[in-house]
Amino acid sequence: MTYNPVSETLHLSYNATALSISFGQAYQRALEEMLTQNVGKLLLDLKRNAPPTDDMEELLAPLTEALAEQPKRPLFIAAVVSEGQYQYQIGSSIASSTLPPAQVEFNYFTSRRDATQWLSEN
Repeated sequence: MTYNPVSETLHLSYNATALSISFGQAYQRALEEMLTQNVGKLLLDLKRNAPPTDDMEELLAPLTEALAEQPKRPLFIAAVVSEGQYQYQIGSSIASSTLPPAQVEFNYFTSRRDATQWLSEN
């Protein structure tokens, strides 16, 4: 996990063969760090590890818990995933009941450059 003061973005890069408990802990830590340090942008770099698509559902649920009692200021989170993960998320998000909190803009990308561009525009 690193912070880029120029773009005011926290960057969590996770390298493993699958999302696991350690990812959950790292992700939770990144969310807590966003709130503690008053950082409004998070780039989740998950493309390298290409986890099973079922695990990707766990990205939105922790947001609700972590941000339940936080101020209503906007937060922007970009997740960089593989093409397969992206297709799965687009398909499952239509049927999913898990939505990010109202103050969070959460977006999936297959390109780190596109994710960084989106964050810089917000």
